[in-house]
Amino acid sequence: MPMVLLLIVVIAGLWYWWSYQKNLVDTKRKPFLWRSGFWLILALAIYLVVTGRMHWLGAGIAALVPILRTLFIWGTRAGPLLRLLGRFKSTPSQFRTRFLVVTLNFASGKIDGEIIAGDYSGKLLSELNSGELKELSQHYKTTDKESFILLQAYLMRSGSSNSQEYDQYKPDGNNDLSKDDAYQVLGLPSTATKDEVIKAHKRLMQRLHPDRGGSDYLAAKINAAKDQLLK
Repeated sequence: MPMVLLLIVVIAGLWYWWSYQKNLVDTKRKPFLWRSGFWLILALAIYLVVTGRMHWLGAGIAALVPILRTLFIWGTRAGPLLRLLGRFKSTPSQFRTRFLVVTLNFASGKIDGEIIAGDYSGKLLSELNSGELKELSQHYKTTDKESFILLQAYLMRSGSSNSQEYDQYKPDGNNDLSKDDAYQVLGLPSTATKDEVIKAHKRLMQRLHPDRGGSDYLAAKINAAKDQLLK
């Protein structure tokens, strides 16, 4: 009879566990499964010790439980912070214009751009020689102001040019970023919170502000992205 009751309790518990975890969002399901596995292993170990089937490990488990519990608590609390830091470290910022998409990765310090329209479409800026880059610069200067300024910013950041032509950039006021573009500029996913937007903006401005050797154009884009997402 006790075994039957125990079996019923176990089945009911498993049913409740399955129903609960199935309704969790993806971001919460993984931590929940880790916690479940931890408590399951601990409960099984305690059962084996109590029933005398694993008495030789009893003292070791008793000593390890407080340590494991501390590590587990630290891991659950530090996990979100580590993920946030990892996101900030690895997610590049992306700047898009009519002709270019330029990506700046702070983790590696690498900057590159893809030509998405016009001459050399489909090529990376890093694949072009100085003559081809000069040709693009002259073309963009007469056809698309933003692409010209972004190309100059790329040349400065990559060390390919000493031009200062883009330093006097002023936003036109008619180039509002979409929300998707704003998230890309700040290097954030579309699920980012307002607090994450503010932190990303501050971090980027510290690195790209004109007073720190950055670009007026990039700084203006970063400010516009923050304003768009905090509306």
